[in-house]
Amino acid sequence: MADRPTDPVFLNQPCTDSLRLINLINQALRTDPIVLSPDAQRICDTIMGARPDFLLLVDVNGVIHFATDACESLFGISALALEGRPFASLLQVTDQQNFSRFLHDRIAPMAGQSFAQLGPIDLRIKLQGGERREFPSWVALRVGSVDMLQPASAQVSLFFFSLMDITHREAEEERILHQLNFDALTGLPSRYNLISSVEKHIETISASAQAKPFVFVFFDLDRFKTVNDALGHRIGDEFLAALCQRLKASLAPEHIFVRFGGDEFILFLPTVDNLNEASTLCLQALDLMRQPIDVAGYTLSCGASFGLAHYPDHGRTIDSLIEAADTAMYHIKSQDSGGCAVYDPAMRTERFSQLQLEQELREALSRDEFTAYYQPMVDLATGKVVGAEALARWNHQRLGLLGPKDFLALAEQAGLVRKIDTRVQAEALTVAAVWRQQGHDITLSLNSSAAQIESRGFLRSIEALCVAAEYPFDRLKIELTEQALVRQVELAAANIQALRNRGVKVAIDDFGKGYSSLTYLRQFPVDVLKIDQTFIQDIQTSRDAKAGVTLADVVIAMAKGLGLTLIAEGVEYPAQIEYLRQQACDQAQGFLFSEPCDAAQMTKVLAAGSFAKELQAAAQVSKAES
Repeated sequence: MADRPTDPVFLNQPCTDSLRLINLINQALRTDPIVLSPDAQRICDTIMGARPDFLLLVDVNGVIHFATDACESLFGISALALEGRPFASLLQVTDQQNFSRFLHDRIAPMAGQSFAQLGPIDLRIKLQGGERREFPSWVALRVGSVDMLQPASAQVSLFFFSLMDITHREAEEERILHQLNFDALTGLPSRYNLISSVEKHIETISASAQAKPFVFVFFDLDRFKTVNDALGHRIGDEFLAALCQRLKASLAPEHIFVRFGGDEFILFLPTVDNLNEASTLCLQALDLMRQPIDVAGYTLSCGASFGLAHYPDHGRTIDSLIEAADTAMYHIKSQDSGGCAVYDPAMRTERFSQLQLEQELREALSRDEFTAYYQPMVDLATGKVVGAEALARWNHQRLGLLGPKDFLALAEQAGLVRKIDTRVQAEALTVAAVWRQQGHDITLSLNSSAAQIESRGFLRSIEALCVAAEYPFDRLKIELTEQALVRQVELAAANIQALRNRGVKVAIDDFGKGYSSLTYLRQFPVDVLKIDQTFIQDIQTSRDAKAGVTLADVVIAMAKGLGLTLIAEGVEYPAQIEYLRQQACDQAQGFLFSEPCDAAQMTKVLAAGSFAKELQAAAQVSKAES
């Protein structure tokens, strides 16, 4: 009896694998089952030398005749127990048919022939004994011929099954597919997922005799960028994820809620064909967004602007529906009011007009079409004009005189607002310097955008403008909106303090208009608080004034308690004057005294010197009403 061979082909292979394979081959060749014949050695060299992960010899009927010991780790069954079993029985039911077809169509016809390789075919292994895994075990099956057995036994035809574990590859592909179809931050379906779903839905309903309409909604969040800029993207992401979970929980299962990108979202409502119903759904979602969410110690909320498109009236493809809904969303967003709007073809013209206006905006800067208008600030105790606010105006060649509401948002989007600010400020300082020479010792208020206040060269820019106009720093006031303050908190605070160190007064403009927080007054060293006109707009009669406005009362008391000068904006009615004087408000501006006017008209206002008569008249009107 010969010793077991120690040919290198068997190194690193389990002994039982080698002996069983030798026995199988020698049995087929009808040689001594113990002695390794030259032919057996050659076949072993071929099979074992390939060194795949897992090896099997399988007959033309798919029955296993040999398996390496390593197969136990893959199938959960010992190598000996595998022999005699159909290979298909090891596969998941859904893949058994695929293998049987592969065996019948590709493998069986090659019996008795020499070939290098068939496959690969990817198959899933059946889990044994109730085993659970995050992903099923996948193998790539390649089949090779063992044709050298045929001369010894024409009735025997075995195939060499090489299996490679590709579970990790399939898991990675599954992960990539999930990332493609679902947003990583919110877990919502992705843009790709949406496009596929809507296209299939349109294809299905188009094929039916009566296509069922549906509603498509495009919306984005209002002021979300402010959260990111002020608190950082980590908190912004947490807020966005929490907000999406709240909205998703409120929607019906058939409503498809998708993150389109950034803070843009889509609601695909395949079962809603009524625009009024869709609008109600959007407004309910808006109410949910406005309810505060606690994130990392901050209480946050936001609004949204919704654009609605109706299939097939507003589009018959996914692209046309997105465009229509986006146009409607842009329309409502331009109104600066939030809410929802249904697409109208006229909106497309409006949007084109906005693009045209942006181009004209760039040209207007080179043509020096921006100028300053002025509105007086009146001392409510004496009626004396104590200051003037410079307001930007655009002398548009086609549309006439435009106010900030007509172009400021567009200028911010186009990155031009800083240049416009500087242009208007330079003119206003030059004009105010002339007024000082004429003996009018008033404070000039300049509006500064977020683009300016978050600039590291802001102080140098203001200093250069004042020096050029020969205007004193201590008679200058810079007005900042709350929105500008919360974008870059630390830099804004540093610039504000630098201004005050130079003697410049700093005011928060439009206080309470959507961003109000008492923390701003602690974070920023300001001198003046300008209360937004919405706080007093409901006071139109003497009875309204006596009843008071609770929120306005609180804001005024708080400002006085902090030692801030308080200026009321948008004063239009005598009753408002009565109310403000009762509350010891310092100053006011509004149409009751003067509309914003050009430099020549403002010069006349200054020459008159006082609105004492208007204050007396307001008191008489209020007295008569009571």
